[in-house]
Amino acid sequence: MRGDRNPTARAILALVLGALIAWAGARAPQAAAFPAEVPYLPGANDFGCRTTADKPYPVILAHGAATDAGRSFAVLAPQLHRLGFCVFAADVGRLPLSNLGANGVPDPKWAGLGPAAAAVEGNGIYGVADIATQAMELGAFVARVLDATGAAKVVMVGHSTGGTDIREFVRHRPEQVASVVTVGTPYRGSTFAGLPAMFPFYGALGMNGPAVAAQVFGPAGAEQAPGTPTLNRLNADGETHPGIRYTAIASRDDTVITPPETALLSDPRGGNRNIWLQDGCPTLVVAHDAMLSDPRALAEIAAAVAGTPPPPC
Repeated sequence: MRGDRNPTARAILALVLGALIAWAGARAPQAAAFPAEVPYLPGANDFGCRTTADKPYPVILAHGAATDAGRSFAVLAPQLHRLGFCVFAADVGRLPLSNLGANGVPDPKWAGLGPAAAAVEGNGIYGVADIATQAMELGAFVARVLDATGAAKVVMVGHSTGGTDIREFVRHRPEQVASVVTVGTPYRGSTFAGLPAMFPFYGALGMNGPAVAAQVFGPAGAEQAPGTPTLNRLNADGETHPGIRYTAIASRDDTVITPPETALLSDPRGGNRNIWLQDGCPTLVVAHDAMLSDPRALAEIAAAVAGTPPPPC
């Protein structure tokens, strides 16, 4: 998920969204997601890569809402590649702009205004489909990676909504996953407390965090508020799946996934673990998006992927 940092785009958004809301509210389209796309990303998507005895599993990177693999993993993918991992990342969850609808309604198939807002703001229009669709696209990509590399399983790393997509995928194909690393993913739902300030157009309308998330991030945002059917289903039998190692990484400075504790496992057991980026580094400040570029965060992610102890601060 990405924030709003473009005043000019906000002004344009304020002019067009009024018309879009009126137009979208008059129709109820069926949103159709596109197949996963494989972008050019340095350090990733070499389908000739072969795993090694000490690194037997390819690493799949899953991006968040209203962003894409290139924006998310430009730093992480090359770093993992330098460490000797076969790294792969796809763009999932793209919705056609022609399928706009009034968001915040029970039907998760409605595209909402997320894609329009993302496009006007200069963000990607990926990651804004419903979670089940994104997980299905991610699953097809995992199957392609396993077929190309000959590996038995994958390691999956998800930032924000990407972690929720992974959790949904694991429900269906747990046998394909060796370990999961989530980075700023709302296990029990986010109140999105910082979004009204990040997107002041919506804040000025009196929308709270979940309402803004539904508008900006589409169904993917709406499904990650506390108490949604999607999260209730994912948590019904526990937040983790037996036989898969989980690492949940969170930042105390996260204002998108709030409260930040929701990005940690409620009951880590066995080999599962929670990591605050500020553990041992009390003065470290890492915002939600910066969790994919901050050196400390990158080191923690790499250690979780490798299954090694967290590095000292």
